[in-house]
Amino acid sequence: MDGMSSYHKRSSGLNPCKNSSFSHSSRAMAPGNYRYPEVKAPLRRQVHAPSRTLKSGRDRSTRQGSGNVLGTFLTRNDDMWKRNALDLSLRYRTDREVIDVDDELGDVEMISDDTSREGLENVAMEVDEVEEKADMGNGLFSEVVSMKIGSLRVDECSQANSSSLVVNRPVTDVTSFEAYRKVLQSAENRTSKLKDRGFGDILKERGRALLRSLFSFSFWKQDKEPVEDVQREAFLTLSREEETAVNRAFSANDSNILVAHKNSNIEITGKILRCLKPGEWLNDEVINLYLVLLKEREAREPKKFLKCHFFNTFFFTKLFNSGTGYNYSAVRRWTSMKRLGYHLKDCDKIFIPIHMNIHWTLAVINIKDRKFQYLDSFKGREPKILDALARYFVDEVRDKSEVDLDVSRWGQEFVQDLPMQRNGFDCGMFMVKYIDFYSRGLDLCFTQEQMPYFRDRTAKEILQLKAE
Repeated sequence: MDGMSSYHKRSSGLNPCKNSSFSHSSRAMAPGNYRYPEVKAPLRRQVHAPSRTLKSGRDRSTRQGSGNVLGTFLTRNDDMWKRNALDLSLRYRTDREVIDVDDELGDVEMISDDTSREGLENVAMEVDEVEEKADMGNGLFSEVVSMKIGSLRVDECSQANSSSLVVNRPVTDVTSFEAYRKVLQSAENRTSKLKDRGFGDILKERGRALLRSLFSFSFWKQDKEPVEDVQREAFLTLSREEETAVNRAFSANDSNILVAHKNSNIEITGKILRCLKPGEWLNDEVINLYLVLLKEREAREPKKFLKCHFFNTFFFTKLFNSGTGYNYSAVRRWTSMKRLGYHLKDCDKIFIPIHMNIHWTLAVINIKDRKFQYLDSFKGREPKILDALARYFVDEVRDKSEVDLDVSRWGQEFVQDLPMQRNGFDCGMFMVKYIDFYSRGLDLCFTQEQMPYFRDRTAKEILQLKAE
């Protein structure tokens, strides 16, 4: 018994599970078996994506699945399913077309060249949130990947036996990196194509339009400002000094020479100038000198006024009269190149004052608009005058330029929309202002009430020998 007791003592001292909580069988252990095999923890499952943290603080990937057949199955086939999911073809959806992207992304364009869509410059890649769901009853596993590339959305569904895995994580695999690079490259190509097709020019033009609307004083309005300046200049008021000078000249002696124009050999005396006083009829000297001053004004500022020729009051009586009729040879030398320095056919308008006994009217050869015009402050009509001027212009062009000009299609206009006189003495002043406004390129925007002002202004310009 002592020997047996000592045997049991030795065996109990060697048993490492003496104080463990494991219960032993009531049967006697076979000789030589001194301990149970150590319990080993199951292998950790390889993780390819973040897993949800359980309430206990442990990851789902660290759960022990000993004795769980489905868990063992999922652990064993995890790598295979991940690899198959990455090998699936991704289907990119756009508004116009669907493009399959295979593993060989070098030969695939991810964005079509449809230029109807604007601006694909900022490209962002996102991968939606990951949720793992394992159907314990069916033992199925699946993955759904959502990818957003700017305005593109990529949905990848697993094959027929897959259920739902939703991913939301940064893309680290090579395939997604290549896709991102291709999207950037396609966006850069699209931007360059937009520039080549003038998209940048459209933006610049919109910017210029905005600047024009912001700055009312900008130089873009220079096409309107000259017209406004000419209209204002046509009605400049006289200063007190100028009014005083005009009144003093009207009071001068009859024989007193107030001004003399050398080139035209016209002298204006006190008696001649007084025809510009209200109620008086204009004489030839005042009209002819004023027309010379208009031609000099044009020479000073050719860009501001039309190119015109101003015949004097004796031209038409030489060209045509009731006794001899039409006579071109009587005025042939009036328009030589040596005398004028230009041909009449190169002008915009030619003005011919017409004196009919006690009434002044105006005829215009409007080369710019190809018509012959007649202006009468009483709205009279004289077709014979326009017929004579049409014949004269044809003879003049043939004589000076050796060109047969056809004016059969030119119009004849008896201007009706014009200011009319309401008395019996302002016809000459109306005729002079018709010429003045037409040479400025303006409409006839004055009235009978402004005739006293125009008389004083004409007297001032004659005294200064300068038309304004």
